[in-house]
Amino acid sequence: MASNTNGAYDPLLHDGQPAQGRASLDTQSTTPSTLTASRTGSGVDLEAAAAETLAPAESTPTRFRRVRAGTEPALKKLIILLVVPAIVLLILFFFISSVSSAPSRDSSPIVAPTGISYASGFNMKQSWGSLSPYYDSGKQWAGIAENAGKGSYGLPHDQCRFKQVHVLHRHAERYPTGGAFEKLTVLANKISSMTEKPAEELSWISTFNLTLGTELLLASGVATEFSSGSMFWETHGRLLYNATEKGEMFWHPSLNVYPNGTARHIPVLRTTDQSRIHTSARAWAAGFFGIYSGEDNSPIDDDELYKLVVMQEAPLINNTLASYYSCPNSNSKKYTTGSRIYREWVEIYLADASARLNKLLPTANLTPMDCFTAQAMCAYETAAYGYSRFCELFTEKEWYGYEYREALEFWGDASLGSAVGAAEGVGWLMELLGRLEKRLLTDPYGSINVTITGNEETFPLDQPFYMDMTHDTVIIAILTALGIPFGTLPSDSMLQPRLFVTSRLTPFGARLYVELIDCPEFSETQVRLKLNGRVLPLTGVGNCPTTEDGFCPENVFIEALRTATAKVDYDNACFGIPKGWENAPEYLRADDE
Repeated sequence: MASNTNGAYDPLLHDGQPAQGRASLDTQSTTPSTLTASRTGSGVDLEAAAAETLAPAESTPTRFRRVRAGTEPALKKLIILLVVPAIVLLILFFFISSVSSAPSRDSSPIVAPTGISYASGFNMKQSWGSLSPYYDSGKQWAGIAENAGKGSYGLPHDQCRFKQVHVLHRHAERYPTGGAFEKLTVLANKISSMTEKPAEELSWISTFNLTLGTELLLASGVATEFSSGSMFWETHGRLLYNATEKGEMFWHPSLNVYPNGTARHIPVLRTTDQSRIHTSARAWAAGFFGIYSGEDNSPIDDDELYKLVVMQEAPLINNTLASYYSCPNSNSKKYTTGSRIYREWVEIYLADASARLNKLLPTANLTPMDCFTAQAMCAYETAAYGYSRFCELFTEKEWYGYEYREALEFWGDASLGSAVGAAEGVGWLMELLGRLEKRLLTDPYGSINVTITGNEETFPLDQPFYMDMTHDTVIIAILTALGIPFGTLPSDSMLQPRLFVTSRLTPFGARLYVELIDCPEFSETQVRLKLNGRVLPLTGVGNCPTTEDGFCPENVFIEALRTATAKVDYDNACFGIPKGWENAPEYLRADDE
């Protein structure tokens, strides 16, 4: 495990920041740090201290002589011999008690209950990977200045303006998928089938019932998307449409005009036909267009405000927002490794939890995989109900282990641990390139659906902003295809530090902004990528320069997109034998399906 100078686990290493003296995130360390089960002590060997204090003094020859009763020196010696050891023992007792009562980061919450708060300040919700609620706090990515993207409207100064913004957005909080729900059901059945009562600390589990639904967007998810859309209006929309100068606080169709005053085409947004994606898009749009603003002149009919292009999610149907459907190899366990490699890690990081909980839940026979499911139960119930007792069962280290499990699954299925990750992301990059170059796409390459991209009614080329609603795996695949240097993740130890932290990449409601920005000090429009409020470093993306503000000249970025998309051999990756996969690390390659 990565450590700080005192030998204790340093959670900042998990937050995308390199420890002092370690490699930066965009130059991945090749030697992973290892998660260990050793308890972080106070630096004092209490057992040795106790032994030293309580050990008898070395015996020495002593002459005995008769002493009169009541002699004061003898009485004083007797008092000293009795009182001093008692005082020492008392002090030692309080010292040991105070140290042992302080919660260690790998101490069991069953021994020292913590709920969902920890003395270290650790926030478990930010270690739930793709199930984390949206957050944009924490450190910037390595190489980016702390104040980058943090000024007024996120711009460097008041003279800068947004020229155009492309939004790629994930749906928000949802019920578990069908596959995840099956695992939750197995855990619930194990709990209900116990033939012995649980320990007193877990008496609540005797009355547990699984009441979660499946697949659908939650009410909290609707709120997340509405908030995101309204915030995008405040930070970007008002500037893109010059709303303040025109005296408008909220969106109004009169704002949707060209600089010469002629009307623009109604804004086109895109989504898929999956319920949670479609509902997320409408909730986002309601926030952006101010449907519930209360303004007397604000339209409330969606059709008057925007056009929603709904793309079908189905096998072998081209759809850049659900690109795995058009890539048959994405269903191959031979070429997608996530579900294989994360299991090895689960057996490591939850071995202690399994032993601990089985002592408290006799006859439950919980495996490490069951314990992982209990962690997922915590995240799902919190999203649905605001709280879950399952969150109390695990230590800080075990939650970091859960985050790494999420990283292994997504890295192995949609990023560099997969033969098809970049192929699944290349279609949206080609659409982005087409929008930037103001050209329709009529070549059915990759997951592009030319029925949509070949028509300006469904693929407009001159909008101030675009919004596409998609899935977490698609966002990761797109970042992979772009060339973000995620590096390699081992499955038998936790890599620290690392760039691939799923809760920072694709939490519920994740959002990637591709911003085109004009500033007077630049002769050319600059491109900047912001992922969940943090500026992404573009070092390694084509010939984009290394800058602390994340800026890349538009023409350089466009050339980087051309290079990135040309590197992907989509047909072989998705329909044939992916080139170069035979050279992948052995632990990623399966012998059969």
